[in-house]
Amino acid sequence: MSRTQEMPFEVAPLPGREVGAQPDGPRAGGRLASIRWGLPLLLDPVGTVGRRFARYGDAYRVPQGDHALYVFRDPQHVHDVLVGRAAAFDKQHVAFHRLSTVLGDALLTSEGERWRRQRRLVQPAFARPRLAQYAAVMVEEAASAAARLAAKSGARIDLSRELNALTVHIVTRTLFGQSAENTARTGAAMQALNRVFSLPASILKLWPPAARRFQSAQSSLDAAVSGMIAARRATLGPDSPASDLLSALMSTRDEQGNALSQSELRDQLLTLYVAGHETTSHALTWTFYLLSQHPEVRARLDEEHARVLGGRLPSFDDLAELRYTEQVVQEAMRLFPPVFAIPRHAHEDARVGEYFVPKGSEVVLWIYHTQRDPRFFVDPERFMPERFEPHAAAQRPKYAYVPFGAGQRACIGQLFALQEAQLVLATWAPRLTFEYAGKKPPRPRTGVTLSPRGGLPVRVTKRS
Repeated sequence: MSRTQEMPFEVAPLPGREVGAQPDGPRAGGRLASIRWGLPLLLDPVGTVGRRFARYGDAYRVPQGDHALYVFRDPQHVHDVLVGRAAAFDKQHVAFHRLSTVLGDALLTSEGERWRRQRRLVQPAFARPRLAQYAAVMVEEAASAAARLAAKSGARIDLSRELNALTVHIVTRTLFGQSAENTARTGAAMQALNRVFSLPASILKLWPPAARRFQSAQSSLDAAVSGMIAARRATLGPDSPASDLLSALMSTRDEQGNALSQSELRDQLLTLYVAGHETTSHALTWTFYLLSQHPEVRARLDEEHARVLGGRLPSFDDLAELRYTEQVVQEAMRLFPPVFAIPRHAHEDARVGEYFVPKGSEVVLWIYHTQRDPRFFVDPERFMPERFEPHAAAQRPKYAYVPFGAGQRACIGQLFALQEAQLVLATWAPRLTFEYAGKKPPRPRTGVTLSPRGGLPVRVTKRS
């Protein structure tokens, strides 16, 4: 069967436990064996997982006490876990337990009817009419940041930090109807969380400085969200229109007429606040890095911006014409997906491809490696936005590219994020050039999202 985008994904009957196939993987052993295969994962998670796929194939199994961890990369496996057999998997994975300590029980971490209720409440904020309204704010903030950076022409900056500040401003204004007063503090908090989440939970317990950084980062994010809630309460009257997501959630009532509790409101807003800027910030950081290394892509991007925009700022109506701009962002997210891996927990026996996954097992879909598989992407390490032209994309399995996940639990804000990335890129690229100033290629850090380890040092130049 040819691997085209229309290729059907069939769900085979689930075998009994005694006949289920199991993938190969590191052997169980004592503490020394655990250290031998666990230490490389701590030091170089991306490279270690890639080498294991090269050794064991599209799936491997790691013993974990009474259960096991199953690691997958094939598009069929992605489909089975997120779509075909999604009902067999939940988010009771250790990674989500850690994330819920920060975000609480909100859209990203909740399950069942609670998740469906939360999704219904938040969905209107990402409808097309709202996206059109957000576009003007996105461009306004991007243009203001570009002018500030142009004044620093010739200086060395951390591009990751600058883009984090920009996306904080955008999400605060678009979703919460307020200005971001302290982006430096929230940006530092997110960087601290990324560092902490790249460490095993055992180290967090044994290393007090890491635990203190975690608590400080959590307190900073809590303070930012609590401040926005308090400010909105002060201006929201009984008949005030719900002009943004924050006011809509504050005024919503359930079937019994009850409003969201303070903790429920906090959890939802913090989740959207973190997810709404963190992923886009890193996607754009990697995009500008890749452009700095590929002048031929930059030249074609400049041609599109000159043809479509003619020197003016972009708008929502320009998005359909900025096709190569979108492809540049998509290709950057193929190489460096902010959500680099998707964890799940099997709450019942399940079949993933040809493999049997027993109840209680943990599963990780390594999207980073799915999207760099040479079977689906020729010369996969090469930055080539043309891969996302319609005829080229149609030759790949549908689930070979899933930077926003798939199925019912796919990212609710993916259209928001893509629109934001396109508009920021179309605003900054004609006005600024970034020359990478690091001595070595940036290494990805696998924290909450995939970020460049230590930031991204660049030299900024104003363009005529």
